[in-house]
Amino acid sequence: MLNHVDVVIVGAGLSGLAAGWELRKHGKSFAILEAQNRIGGRILTNTYQDSTIDLGAQWISPFQPRIQSLLKFFNIKTIPSYKQGKTIYDLHNKRMLSSKTSPPVSPQGMLDLFLTRKKIHQLTKLIQKEGLLHSSLMREYDALTMDSWIERQMFSKYGKAFFRIFCEELSSLELSEFSFLDILWFIQSAGGMDQILTAEDMWITNGAQTLPLRMAKIMQDHIYLNKPVRKIEWRDSGATVHTDSECWTSKKVIVAIPPAFSAKIQYNPPLPALREQLCQRVGQGSIIKSVIIYNTPFWREDGLSGSSYYDCGPIRATMDSTTPGQPHGVLTALIGGKYARSLGRLTKEARRKEIIACIVHLFGSKALEPISVYEKDWAEDSWARGGYAAHFATGVISEYGAALTDPVGPIHWAGTETANEWRLYMEGAIESGERAAKETLK
Repeated sequence: MLNHVDVVIVGAGLSGLAAGWELRKHGKSFAILEAQNRIGGRILTNTYQDSTIDLGAQWISPFQPRIQSLLKFFNIKTIPSYKQGKTIYDLHNKRMLSSKTSPPVSPQGMLDLFLTRKKIHQLTKLIQKEGLLHSSLMREYDALTMDSWIERQMFSKYGKAFFRIFCEELSSLELSEFSFLDILWFIQSAGGMDQILTAEDMWITNGAQTLPLRMAKIMQDHIYLNKPVRKIEWRDSGATVHTDSECWTSKKVIVAIPPAFSAKIQYNPPLPALREQLCQRVGQGSIIKSVIIYNTPFWREDGLSGSSYYDCGPIRATMDSTTPGQPHGVLTALIGGKYARSLGRLTKEARRKEIIACIVHLFGSKALEPISVYEKDWAEDSWARGGYAAHFATGVISEYGAALTDPVGPIHWAGTETANEWRLYMEGAIESGERAAKETLK
């Protein structure tokens, strides 16, 4: 079956939907082809009775204008993240409690964290001024792993431990697996350290998937589920996009899926070598998100916020995700990097046992008997193969970075990995979809 539209969009995650939303404003015809039987990509919401269970992307910042505008358009309410009480910092087997956003370490440790934050602020400002691919820092810092930079820059035991957890939680990778330039780019795209610390300030009342579902409802005549794209034949004047049962011809194509998956599509003629080799070098993070339901949010009774940071694993961080007005307590646990890979090899029952043991270590014996546990191992997801998003090892950005967004003939690239603002967040997904759509409109 042969169909024709102005633009074919590959992927119905938030970036693909944002591209369609932009094209719709300009009266262009488009089709969004989605491989899965659902909308949302790396956003996935379940419910337990009346409590929201977000197993994918969840939190948003007040400094993310695009997603805030869409939420206002659809009259979707948000919930401020629960921050009353103290945060647990369990570092080097020492338990510390603080109501601040950093652990109550020694003056030396506080100085170490202050100087580190100041240095990163200066470096991200320089990248913003010069542009990432033209920055004087590019090759020097792309040659360093995040791990190496911390060892060179930081000098205190507990300062290092906390900053390591902070970076691991951002990336869901081991710090030796990606370049320092990658994390600088990530932080710079969010507007700096001050703004990235607001990234988990709120979440969507009925779950993050509410937004893509509302967008999809308005564009439902343009969305086709269970249509994995297998092949794109392209020329400068247009393209033919093949699924298992259909062909679509179009003037432009927007590929709005993770770079590693864009490489699984067959292209005729082949893509330029730089783009192919970039995709070969993309590193998806490893993340298991576990959501644990209790009869009540018992940690609040103990004066705790539900937030914790733990450097001995497997859980690196937790947050309170209790729905206001509901009796149940909901804790979200994030397991990343080597711990996610290790737990991913266990049986479901053995993995649950490890997770609950870690929660008990952090929050005490009241955590021993949850009433339900939800989990999502994104590395095992057939259409994600990791999370939260892609990162780059040393040398990749400086050698191949331009190919991430450079169009190839009629083919344009979207996805949160390609974003200029709030890269690797939902806001970045929206920004990238809008950018790619505007490129096709030119």
